Amino acid sequence: MNQLDRTLHHMADKEKIEMPDSVQQRIAATLASLPRTQTASVKRVLVRSRLALAAACLAVFLLFIMPNVSVAYAQSMEKIPIIGDLIRVVTIRNYFYTDPTHEMNVEVPNIADASDNSAADRINQDVDALTQQLVDQFYSEMEGIGAQGHGSLFTDYMVQTNTPRWFTLKLSVHITAGSGFSYFKYYHIDRTTGRTVKLADLFTTPDFNKVIVENIKEQMRQRMADDENVSYFIKTAGFGFDFANVDPAHNFYFNDEGDLVIPFDKYEVAPGSMGCPEFTIPKDVIAPILKDEFQNILP
Repeated sequence: MNQLDRTLHHMADKEKIEMPDSVQQRIAATLASLPRTQTASVKRVLVRSRLALAAACLAVFLLFIMPNVSVAYAQSMEKIPIIGDLIRVVTIRNYFYTDPTHEMNVEVPNIADASDNSAADRINQDVDALTQQLVDQFYSEMEGIGAQGHGSLFTDYMVQTNTPRWFTLKLSVHITAGSGFSYFKYYHIDRTTGRTVKLADLFTTPDFNKVIVENIKEQMRQRMADDENVSYFIKTAGFGFDFANVDPAHNFYFNDEGDLVIPFDKYEVAPGSMGCPEFTIPKDVIAPILKDEFQNILP
């Protein structure tokens, strides 16, 4: 018995799950639609076709349907060894809801780290707490406004970086309740130490934010000078105030060239028409205050 067989048998013993009626009906209807014939040769073909179809249906059920209805099964699937990256991410839970005025689709990712360090566990706990809070808030607001208003909640995720040196998971949240609002959350693991990393951890000085903020303002001014349709929340734009400061836990990620990118949520540093702006900080700007171990995160 191979590892997949053992995993599936263990899952079956742990949690009994019946195939949904809709799935059974579709499989039965498909099988019933196959033509009948009396010749022996065609009968053999039909037998093979039905076996192949049944196997395909079972594969679809095991790989796509069961992970959405069974948390235990999804967790079992996650533990199947995969050659390649040491860190893998799977969807362990989905929250779905829809009616004429409300819609929700929330994907809950789970990080599986072969090194079994606590960083992945802490991130998973934070993601679980955040997504649960969003789901609870969605239902609470839906009950409050009823059919008088519209609302939606969508979350998804992507692995931004996954190398032997560095791992980044990006969680995206999109909320509509009268007006649209989007924000992101980035999680990082330094795979050389097995620790989670925040923006302040990259630098040798607690005043790192002054360097970053000044450079971002320079980029904002340049963008506005180049395009009259571009505007940001800085005094020179006529708004009368500067954007919020970059705090020690502010979102960041390293792009494919290894440059530090500082993203902002919608409405955080600009009008909603500007979406979610991002600013790439030149390496020579932060090199003097960047810790040695973070000078070259990506090759």
